[in-house]
Amino acid sequence: TTPWMIEGATPNTLLRRGFTRDAVKAGTEITIVGFRAKNGANRANGRDLILPDGSRLFMQSSGTGAPGEEGAPETEGATE
Repeated sequence: TTPWMIEGATPNTLLRRGFTRDAVKAGTEITIVGFRAKNGANRANGRDLILPDGSRLFMQSSGTGAPGEEGAPETEGATE
């Protein structure tokens, strides 16, 4: 097991999107889709949190500048 630090939107934004204290119980195996830190550290900006039943919670803050995001800076050789 490798610990990761995942960033998301502000608590108020997550709450409005349906992310409550009870949305994910301790010990629940989840999948995060997001963008890893450029320096290769075990940190990421999370986009989606996927629960075991397949439901998704959108957790990304707006305007992160992540690749492929509208308004993100152009990067040479980037693929989507």
